[in-house]
Amino acid sequence: MSRLIDEPVKVHQSNDSIITAFIWRKRLYRVLDVVGWWREPSDWWNGKPVRFFIRVNAQNSSTGTYELYKLGGQWFLSRVLD
Repeated sequence: MSRLIDEPVKVHQSNDSIITAFIWRKRLYRVLDVVGWWREPSDWWNGKPVRFFIRVNAQNSSTGTYELYKLGGQWFLSRVLD
């Protein structure tokens, strides 16, 4: 199961562009590992950007799996997985 969130987040990346943490609803989530990543196709010929998705295991007060995506220059939390 998963919960659709689709809210903007602030992402912290290392010098080699690896996501190390993100802030969602004023709380810091530290990324423990990257589970996977993919690109979602779009109507690029109509000027719509491709979405880059990444699924991570992250920890705040507990550990969970989160799906983030980048659209243009902004990152979003797409969903929280159970």
